[in-house]
Amino acid sequence: MWEGSYGSEPFDLRLTILRMIRNLGRIVLFALAGTVLFGGGYYVKNVLLGESVKYEQTITCKMEYTNPPVQSGDYYVNDMTWNTYVDSEDFRNMLKKSETFVSSSSFMGDMDGWTEHEEGLTGALNATVASDIHVPSFTVSTPDEGKTELLSRAVQEVLVGEFAESIPEVASIRVMDVSEVAPVKPDVRPMRAFILAAVLSFFFVMVFFLLVEIGADSIWLPATLRRRYGLRTIGTINSPELLENLRYILKEQKSVAVCAVDAEVDVKEVVKALQDKASRAAGDSKVNHLTKDWIAVEGELSDSENTVFLHGADGVLLVVKAGLHSGKPLEYVLEYFATQDIQVSAAILWDADEALIRSYYILPDSQQQ
Repeated sequence: MWEGSYGSEPFDLRLTILRMIRNLGRIVLFALAGTVLFGGGYYVKNVLLGESVKYEQTITCKMEYTNPPVQSGDYYVNDMTWNTYVDSEDFRNMLKKSETFVSSSSFMGDMDGWTEHEEGLTGALNATVASDIHVPSFTVSTPDEGKTELLSRAVQEVLVGEFAESIPEVASIRVMDVSEVAPVKPDVRPMRAFILAAVLSFFFVMVFFLLVEIGADSIWLPATLRRRYGLRTIGTINSPELLENLRYILKEQKSVAVCAVDAEVDVKEVVKALQDKASRAAGDSKVNHLTKDWIAVEGELSDSENTVFLHGADGVLLVVKAGLHSGKPLEYVLEYFATQDIQVSAAILWDADEALIRSYYILPDSQQQ
Protein backbone atom coordinates (compact mmCIF):
# COMPACT_ATOMS: atom_id res chain seq x y z
CA MET A 1 0.00 0.00 0.00
CA TRP A 2 1.46 3.32 -1.05
CA GLU A 3 1.56 6.17 1.44
CA GLY A 4 1.56 9.84 0.49
CA SER A 5 3.81 12.12 2.53
CA TYR A 6 2.48 15.63 2.00
CA GLY A 7 3.02 16.50 5.65
CA SER A 8 6.69 15.55 5.74
CA GLU A 9 7.43 17.18 2.38
CA PRO A 10 9.50 20.32 3.05
CA PHE A 11 8.54 23.70 1.62
CA ASP A 12 10.59 24.13 -1.55
CA LEU A 13 11.36 27.84 -1.65
CA ARG A 14 13.50 27.58 -4.77
CA LEU A 15 10.81 25.81 -6.76
CA THR A 16 8.17 28.26 -5.55
CA ILE A 17 10.26 31.27 -6.61
CA LEU A 18 10.94 29.73 -10.01
CA ARG A 19 7.24 29.04 -10.49
CA MET A 20 6.41 32.63 -9.54
CA ILE A 21 8.95 33.85 -12.09
CA ARG A 22 7.40 31.60 -14.73
CA ASN A 23 4.00 33.12 -13.90
CA LEU A 24 5.30 36.69 -13.75
CA GLY A 25 3.52 37.63 -16.98
CA ARG A 26 0.15 36.54 -15.62
CA ILE A 27 0.87 38.17 -12.26
CA VAL A 28 1.59 41.49 -13.96
CA LEU A 29 -1.48 41.10 -16.17
CA PHE A 30 -3.80 40.49 -13.20
CA ALA A 31 -2.16 43.34 -11.27
CA LEU A 32 -2.76 45.68 -14.21
CA ALA A 33 -6.38 44.52 -14.37
CA GLY A 34 -6.79 45.29 -10.67
CA THR A 35 -5.18 48.69 -11.14
CA VAL A 36 -7.53 49.56 -13.99
CA LEU A 37 -10.55 48.22 -12.10
CA PHE A 38 -10.01 49.97 -8.77
CA GLY A 39 -8.06 53.00 -9.97
CA GLY A 40 -10.48 53.47 -12.86
CA GLY A 41 -13.44 53.11 -10.52
CA TYR A 42 -12.03 55.86 -8.31
CA TYR A 43 -11.44 58.06 -11.36
CA VAL A 44 -14.97 57.58 -12.70
CA LYS A 45 -16.60 58.10 -9.30
CA ASN A 46 -14.59 61.10 -8.15
CA VAL A 47 -13.52 62.80 -11.39
CA LEU A 48 -16.05 62.03 -14.13
CA LEU A 49 -19.07 61.70 -11.85
CA GLY A 50 -17.74 63.61 -8.86
CA GLU A 51 -18.77 66.91 -7.40
CA SER A 52 -18.25 70.05 -9.42
CA VAL A 53 -16.27 73.02 -8.17
CA LYS A 54 -18.03 74.79 -5.30
CA TYR A 55 -17.82 78.42 -4.26
CA GLU A 56 -17.39 79.22 -0.59
CA GLN A 57 -17.63 82.31 1.54
CA THR A 58 -16.84 82.41 5.26
CA ILE A 59 -18.62 84.67 7.74
CA THR A 60 -16.86 85.36 11.05
CA CYS A 61 -19.09 86.65 13.84
CA LYS A 62 -18.68 88.07 17.35
CA MET A 63 -21.10 86.63 19.89
CA GLU A 64 -22.13 88.22 23.16
CA TYR A 65 -23.89 85.94 25.65
CA THR A 66 -26.38 87.06 28.29
CA ASN A 67 -24.79 84.60 30.72
CA PRO A 68 -21.38 83.39 29.45
CA PRO A 69 -21.39 79.55 29.33
CA VAL A 70 -17.82 79.33 30.60
CA GLN A 71 -18.78 81.16 33.79
CA SER A 72 -22.22 79.69 34.42
CA GLY A 73 -21.56 76.09 33.48
CA ASP A 74 -25.28 75.68 32.72
CA TYR A 75 -24.76 75.04 29.04
CA TYR A 76 -21.97 74.40 26.55
CA VAL A 77 -21.44 75.78 23.05
CA ASN A 78 -19.35 74.06 20.37
CA ASP A 79 -19.41 73.17 16.65
CA MET A 80 -22.29 70.76 17.10
CA THR A 81 -24.36 73.42 18.86
CA TRP A 82 -24.06 75.89 15.99
CA ASN A 83 -24.53 73.25 13.29
CA THR A 84 -27.70 72.15 15.05
CA TYR A 85 -28.91 75.74 14.92
CA VAL A 86 -28.17 76.31 11.21
CA ASP A 87 -29.54 72.86 10.28
CA SER A 88 -32.82 73.46 12.08
CA GLU A 89 -36.13 74.15 10.36
CA ASP A 90 -36.47 77.38 12.35
CA PHE A 91 -33.26 78.77 10.87
CA ARG A 92 -34.31 77.65 7.39
CA ASN A 93 -37.63 79.44 7.74
CA MET A 94 -35.83 82.55 8.93
CA LEU A 95 -33.68 82.46 5.80
CA LYS A 96 -36.71 82.16 3.54
CA LYS A 97 -38.36 85.14 5.21
CA SER A 98 -35.25 87.31 5.07
CA GLU A 99 -35.34 90.43 2.94
CA THR A 100 -32.39 89.25 0.83
CA PHE A 101 -34.06 85.92 0.16
CA VAL A 102 -37.50 87.36 -0.63
CA SER A 103 -36.10 89.97 -3.00
CA SER A 104 -34.55 87.24 -5.16
CA SER A 105 -37.60 85.30 -6.28
CA SER A 106 -35.82 83.12 -8.86
CA PHE A 107 -33.11 82.21 -6.37
CA MET A 108 -35.74 81.52 -3.72
CA GLY A 109 -37.37 79.01 -6.06
CA ASP A 110 -34.08 77.16 -6.36
CA MET A 111 -33.65 77.14 -2.61
CA ASP A 112 -37.15 75.72 -2.10
CA GLY A 113 -36.12 72.90 -4.42
CA TRP A 114 -33.00 72.29 -2.36
CA THR A 115 -35.04 71.72 0.79
CA GLU A 116 -36.66 68.68 -0.79
CA HIS A 117 -33.35 66.85 -1.02
CA GLU A 118 -31.16 65.30 1.62
CA GLU A 119 -28.53 67.99 1.03
CA GLY A 120 -30.95 70.87 0.93
CA LEU A 121 -30.62 74.47 1.90
CA THR A 122 -28.93 73.66 5.18
CA GLY A 123 -26.46 71.44 3.36
CA ALA A 124 -24.92 74.62 2.03
CA LEU A 125 -24.17 75.88 5.55
CA ASN A 126 -21.54 74.76 8.02
CA ALA A 127 -20.56 76.24 11.38
CA THR A 128 -17.25 75.94 13.23
CA VAL A 129 -15.87 77.19 16.54
CA ALA A 130 -12.11 77.25 16.15
CA SER A 131 -11.08 78.19 19.69
CA ASP A 132 -13.10 81.05 21.17
CA ILE A 133 -16.80 80.32 21.69
CA HIS A 134 -17.44 84.04 21.17
CA VAL A 135 -16.10 83.88 17.59
CA PRO A 136 -17.95 81.24 15.50
CA SER A 137 -17.51 81.00 11.74
CA PHE A 138 -20.19 80.13 9.19
CA THR A 139 -19.25 78.79 5.75
CA VAL A 140 -21.66 79.09 2.82
CA SER A 141 -20.99 76.73 -0.08
CA THR A 142 -22.91 76.31 -3.37
CA PRO A 143 -22.00 75.32 -6.95
CA ASP A 144 -22.72 78.89 -8.15
CA GLU A 145 -20.70 81.97 -7.23
CA GLY A 146 -23.71 84.29 -7.31
CA LYS A 147 -25.85 81.99 -5.20
CA THR A 148 -23.09 81.67 -2.63
CA GLU A 149 -22.82 85.45 -2.26
CA LEU A 150 -26.60 85.88 -2.10
CA LEU A 151 -27.08 83.13 0.46
CA SER A 152 -24.21 84.55 2.51
CA ARG A 153 -25.95 87.93 2.72
CA ALA A 154 -29.18 86.20 3.79
CA VAL A 155 -27.33 84.28 6.51
CA GLN A 156 -25.70 87.48 7.81
CA GLU A 157 -29.09 89.19 7.89
CA VAL A 158 -30.67 86.35 9.86
CA LEU A 159 -27.77 85.96 12.31
CA VAL A 160 -27.65 89.59 13.40
CA GLY A 161 -31.42 89.97 13.36
CA GLU A 162 -34.17 87.43 14.02
CA PHE A 163 -31.89 84.55 15.03
CA ALA A 164 -30.02 86.57 17.68
CA GLU A 165 -33.35 87.70 19.12
CA SER A 166 -34.77 84.15 19.23
CA ILE A 167 -31.99 82.62 21.36
CA PRO A 168 -32.28 83.61 25.04
CA GLU A 169 -28.60 82.87 25.76
CA VAL A 170 -27.41 85.24 23.00
CA ALA A 171 -27.31 88.96 23.78
CA SER A 172 -26.11 90.08 20.36
CA ILE A 173 -24.37 88.93 17.18
CA ARG A 174 -22.34 91.10 14.87
CA VAL A 175 -20.42 90.23 11.71
CA MET A 176 -16.68 90.78 12.13
CA ASP A 177 -15.40 89.66 8.75
CA VAL A 178 -16.64 88.22 5.45
CA SER A 179 -14.16 86.51 3.15
CA GLU A 180 -14.12 86.75 -0.62
CA VAL A 181 -16.08 84.14 -2.55
CA ALA A 182 -13.50 81.54 -3.57
CA PRO A 183 -13.73 78.36 -5.66
CA VAL A 184 -13.00 75.12 -3.82
CA LYS A 185 -12.11 72.07 -5.89
CA PRO A 186 -12.85 68.57 -4.56
CA ASP A 187 -9.81 66.87 -3.04
CA VAL A 188 -9.40 64.26 -5.78
CA ARG A 189 -6.03 62.58 -6.35
CA PRO A 190 -6.35 60.08 -9.20
CA MET A 191 -2.60 59.51 -9.58
CA ARG A 192 -2.26 58.51 -5.95
CA ALA A 193 -5.32 56.29 -6.30
CA PHE A 194 -3.82 54.51 -9.32
CA ILE A 195 -0.48 54.01 -7.55
CA LEU A 196 -2.20 52.62 -4.46
CA ALA A 197 -4.39 50.36 -6.61
CA ALA A 198 -1.31 49.07 -8.47
CA VAL A 199 0.61 48.30 -5.26
CA LEU A 200 -2.33 46.59 -3.57
CA SER A 201 -3.30 44.66 -6.71
CA PHE A 202 0.25 43.38 -7.19
CA PHE A 203 0.48 42.40 -3.52
CA PHE A 204 -2.80 40.49 -3.43
CA VAL A 205 -2.13 38.80 -6.79
CA MET A 206 1.27 37.66 -5.48
CA VAL A 207 -0.37 36.31 -2.32
CA PHE A 208 -3.01 34.52 -4.40
CA PHE A 209 -0.47 32.87 -6.70
CA LEU A 210 1.69 31.95 -3.71
CA LEU A 211 -1.25 30.26 -1.98
CA VAL A 212 -2.10 28.41 -5.20
CA GLU A 213 1.46 27.15 -5.57
CA ILE A 214 1.67 26.07 -1.94
CA GLY A 215 -1.78 24.52 -1.72
CA ALA A 216 -2.00 22.79 -5.09
CA ASP A 217 -1.07 19.11 -5.52
CA SER A 218 1.32 20.06 -8.29
CA ILE A 219 4.06 17.92 -9.76
CA TRP A 220 6.81 19.79 -11.59
CA LEU A 221 9.93 17.74 -10.80
CA PRO A 222 10.66 14.03 -11.25
CA ALA A 223 12.00 14.04 -7.70
CA THR A 224 8.50 14.82 -6.41
CA LEU A 225 7.34 11.39 -7.56
CA ARG A 226 9.91 9.81 -5.26
CA ARG A 227 9.66 12.19 -2.31
CA ARG A 228 5.88 12.36 -2.10
CA TYR A 229 4.67 9.07 -3.59
CA GLY A 230 7.63 6.74 -3.16
CA LEU A 231 7.88 5.97 -6.88
CA ARG A 232 11.15 5.19 -8.60
CA THR A 233 11.47 7.67 -11.41
CA ILE A 234 13.48 7.53 -14.61
CA GLY A 235 13.18 11.32 -15.05
CA THR A 236 11.67 12.98 -18.11
CA ILE A 237 11.92 11.99 -21.74
CA ASN A 238 14.77 14.52 -22.14
CA SER A 239 16.62 13.70 -18.93
CA PRO A 240 20.30 12.83 -19.50
CA GLU A 241 19.93 10.01 -16.97
CA LEU A 242 16.90 8.47 -18.71
CA LEU A 243 18.66 5.58 -20.47
CA GLU A 244 20.83 4.73 -17.50
CA ASN A 245 17.80 4.65 -15.22
CA LEU A 246 15.94 2.44 -17.69
CA ARG A 247 18.91 0.10 -17.87
CA TYR A 248 19.09 -0.26 -14.11
CA ILE A 249 15.44 -0.22 -13.05
CA LEU A 250 13.96 -2.27 -15.91
CA LYS A 251 16.89 -4.56 -16.57
CA GLU A 252 14.94 -7.74 -15.69
CA GLN A 253 11.72 -6.86 -17.48
CA LYS A 254 11.31 -8.01 -21.08
CA SER A 255 7.82 -6.62 -21.67
CA VAL A 256 6.90 -3.31 -20.11
CA ALA A 257 3.34 -1.99 -19.97
CA VAL A 258 3.27 1.77 -20.42
CA CYS A 259 0.17 3.36 -18.90
CA ALA A 260 -0.76 6.96 -18.17
CA VAL A 261 -2.48 8.54 -15.21
CA ASP A 262 -4.02 11.25 -17.39
CA ALA A 263 -6.34 9.94 -20.11
CA GLU A 264 -5.32 12.88 -22.31
CA VAL A 265 -1.76 11.60 -22.59
CA ASP A 266 -1.11 9.72 -25.83
CA VAL A 267 0.55 6.56 -24.52
CA LYS A 268 1.59 5.53 -28.02
CA GLU A 269 3.52 8.79 -28.32
CA VAL A 270 5.32 7.96 -25.07
CA VAL A 271 6.17 4.47 -26.31
CA LYS A 272 7.46 5.86 -29.60
CA ALA A 273 9.65 8.37 -27.75
CA LEU A 274 11.09 5.61 -25.55
CA GLN A 275 11.74 3.40 -28.58
CA ASP A 276 13.50 6.27 -30.35
CA LYS A 277 15.71 6.85 -27.33
CA ALA A 278 16.51 3.14 -27.11
CA SER A 279 17.22 2.79 -30.83
CA ARG A 280 19.65 5.73 -30.80
CA ALA A 281 21.55 4.03 -27.99
CA ALA A 282 21.40 0.55 -29.53
CA GLY A 283 25.07 0.63 -30.48
CA ASP A 284 26.12 0.97 -26.87
CA SER A 285 26.64 -2.49 -25.36
CA LYS A 286 25.62 -1.17 -21.94
CA VAL A 287 22.16 -0.25 -23.11
CA ASN A 288 21.52 -2.58 -26.03
CA HIS A 289 19.00 -4.49 -23.95
CA LEU A 290 16.69 -1.42 -24.00
CA THR A 291 15.05 -2.77 -27.14
CA LYS A 292 12.20 -4.10 -25.06
CA ASP A 293 8.63 -4.95 -25.84
CA TRP A 294 7.03 -1.61 -24.93
CA ILE A 295 3.26 -2.08 -24.80
CA ALA A 296 0.92 0.91 -24.70
CA VAL A 297 -2.02 0.47 -22.35
CA GLU A 298 -4.77 2.79 -23.56
CA GLY A 299 -8.12 3.66 -22.02
CA GLU A 300 -9.18 3.49 -18.40
CA LEU A 301 -6.67 1.66 -16.22
CA SER A 302 -9.53 0.24 -14.15
CA ASP A 303 -10.91 -1.50 -17.24
CA SER A 304 -10.99 -5.25 -16.64
CA GLU A 305 -8.98 -6.06 -19.77
CA ASN A 306 -6.30 -3.52 -18.92
CA THR A 307 -6.17 -4.69 -15.31
CA VAL A 308 -5.60 -8.29 -16.39
CA PHE A 309 -2.91 -7.16 -18.82
CA LEU A 310 -1.11 -5.11 -16.14
CA HIS A 311 -1.10 -8.14 -13.85
CA GLY A 312 0.61 -10.20 -16.54
CA ALA A 313 3.22 -7.64 -17.61
CA ASP A 314 6.83 -8.03 -16.49
CA GLY A 315 6.97 -4.35 -15.55
CA VAL A 316 4.75 -1.29 -15.38
CA LEU A 317 5.95 2.17 -16.42
CA LEU A 318 3.55 4.83 -15.13
CA VAL A 319 3.37 8.06 -17.13
CA VAL A 320 2.59 11.10 -14.96
CA LYS A 321 1.85 14.38 -16.70
CA ALA A 322 3.46 17.40 -15.05
CA GLY A 323 0.98 20.03 -13.94
CA LEU A 324 -0.64 22.07 -11.21
CA HIS A 325 -3.23 19.43 -10.27
CA SER A 326 -1.51 16.17 -11.15
CA GLY A 327 -1.27 14.83 -7.61
CA LYS A 328 -4.84 13.71 -6.91
CA PRO A 329 -5.30 11.75 -10.16
CA LEU A 330 -2.00 10.00 -9.41
CA GLU A 331 -3.21 9.15 -5.90
CA TYR A 332 -6.37 7.65 -7.36
CA VAL A 333 -4.39 5.39 -9.70
CA LEU A 334 -1.93 4.35 -6.99
CA GLU A 335 -4.78 3.44 -4.63
CA TYR A 336 -6.33 1.27 -7.33
CA PHE A 337 -2.98 -0.38 -8.10
CA ALA A 338 -2.42 -1.04 -4.39
CA THR A 339 -5.81 -2.74 -4.15
CA GLN A 340 -5.02 -4.87 -7.21
CA ASP A 341 -1.45 -5.62 -6.07
CA ILE A 342 -0.08 -4.09 -9.25
CA GLN A 343 3.52 -3.02 -8.73
CA VAL A 344 4.73 0.12 -10.47
CA SER A 345 8.27 -0.56 -11.68
CA ALA A 346 9.05 3.06 -12.50
CA ALA A 347 7.45 6.38 -13.36
CA ILE A 348 8.26 9.01 -15.96
CA LEU A 349 7.30 12.68 -15.79
CA TRP A 350 5.70 13.58 -19.11
CA ASP A 351 5.26 16.98 -20.72
CA ALA A 352 7.58 18.49 -18.14
CA ASP A 353 8.88 22.04 -18.13
CA GLU A 354 12.48 21.27 -19.03
CA ALA A 355 13.59 24.89 -18.61
CA LEU A 356 12.18 24.88 -15.07
CA ILE A 357 14.03 21.67 -14.25
CA ARG A 358 17.30 23.06 -15.64
CA SER A 359 16.88 26.23 -13.59
CA TYR A 360 16.01 24.27 -10.46
CA TYR A 361 19.09 22.03 -10.65
CA ILE A 362 21.26 24.73 -12.29
CA LEU A 363 21.99 22.48 -15.27
CA PRO A 364 23.44 23.72 -18.57
CA ASP A 365 21.27 23.34 -21.64
CA SER A 366 23.43 20.47 -22.89
CA GLN A 367 22.53 18.46 -19.79
CA GLN A 368 18.82 18.35 -20.66
CA GLN A 369 18.03 17.25 -24.19
